[in-house]
Amino acid sequence: AVQLTRQPQQVAWPHCCYKGMEREQVVEVAILACGAPRRGMGWYHAKQLLEGRVTGAKLTDIVEPFFLTTGKETQAGQDFARWAAAAEASGVRLHQFVAEVPVPQVPKLAVVCGRTVDNPQLVREAIDHGFSHIFLEKPGAPTVKELEDLDAYAESKGVPVYMGFNRNFSKYILAAKEHLGTVPAGSSLLLVNKNSFDTSEALDECFERNSEGIIKNMMIHELVVLISHFGVSCDTVRDIVIDRNLTCMETRKGFSDMSKIGLSIVVKSGREFKIRLDRQNGEVSEAAVMVNGEEAFRASRPDPEIAKVATEIEEAEPGIMPYFAMQDGEYIVLKQRVVDHMLHGQHGSVPDGVATLAGGIEGLRLADRIATAAAAAARGRNQQL
Repeated sequence: AVQLTRQPQQVAWPHCCYKGMEREQVVEVAILACGAPRRGMGWYHAKQLLEGRVTGAKLTDIVEPFFLTTGKETQAGQDFARWAAAAEASGVRLHQFVAEVPVPQVPKLAVVCGRTVDNPQLVREAIDHGFSHIFLEKPGAPTVKELEDLDAYAESKGVPVYMGFNRNFSKYILAAKEHLGTVPAGSSLLLVNKNSFDTSEALDECFERNSEGIIKNMMIHELVVLISHFGVSCDTVRDIVIDRNLTCMETRKGFSDMSKIGLSIVVKSGREFKIRLDRQNGEVSEAAVMVNGEEAFRASRPDPEIAKVATEIEEAEPGIMPYFAMQDGEYIVLKQRVVDHMLHGQHGSVPDGVATLAGGIEGLRLADRIATAAAAAARGRNQQL
């Protein structure tokens, strides 16, 4: 199994000591690359922080390098300006660039939510500027090499980097994990995830906005779940088999990717993990335990409680990305774990259940192996992929 708790070399942080933060009992937070209201991951993190839903956290700064500069005249830029004005009125400072943020005088968390290709540089800028902790949205970087380099850099500076793999805290995943532990060793696990890009225009935008592709953008969630909860790693994988009948390759807006994919991962112990992804057909995720080919257990998201909360969020924020509403509680738990750890955790340890760069790196390694298998399957039967 991959070791997810390796910690960076601890060095003296120059701006304060942790005792000062303990006295204040508050963690200052900055959002780096906020994005558009109702559509950007950074915006949703900011919304939850501004609503006071993360105990002990205070949003102090928002960095938005596009909508505060060249994108300000776009419709999304105008929407951002209206929303940001209200945030600014509540005391949040707005900045075009990381360098404009006041140099932290207490331990401070940077939540990095830019495009995957931009995030490694944003993390380096945050570390160099004096942020003591980083929360990096998945997958963190386009390639294994870039994420490994970022890991080495953060370690050299003594700055812990946590990753935004919220599915580690999904109720349906935890329920399936518990049930899998009660059945025979030869049983298998099926993970299903569907998005709601259900119009041609929405799917076009999905391909363009998530140009790293369905494996690194969408499946990375399932892969890190397998790594974090089920002991899967590149070293333990024996076979990867692409199901051509469940896989569809398309080209949209000049971007070629799969709109759906099905595959099986068989580990050396013989256990099989199946993954089924679809960019369309509803915002739903499922985990099923299979015993002797028959379904023995299934858990889903949303459950009735999550569905009720999601409906309330969507009614309050018309046009919001549906997965924000579905995963609202998971985002809260993840940020709360990080903030609680900064306030009360042992310096140098890892918040319980939170993925680090080590898990993200292993996830990208496994994603690369799956991409290679998918490409081989496409060459073998192009009409199906």
